[in-house]
Amino acid sequence: MRLIRTISTLAPLALATVASAQAEKPPEPSFTPQTNPVVGYLIMAVLFGIIVAISIMPSKRSHTDI
Repeated sequence: MRLIRTISTLAPLALATVASAQAEKPPEPSFTPQTNPVVGYLIMAVLFGIIVAISIMPSKRSHTDI
């Protein structure tokens, strides 16, 4: 019986907190990027070129390479 009384007392408070949380306007984002995305693309292209160049370099086992 005591549990039901506690729940019935707290239920309106829970609904009131949800309603008050929805009443506030959400903040507007103010993020402005400082760098150009082309710089990131250039870095990515250079790293890709380095990886490809290292991958196609011949190994030191020249006597087994054909």
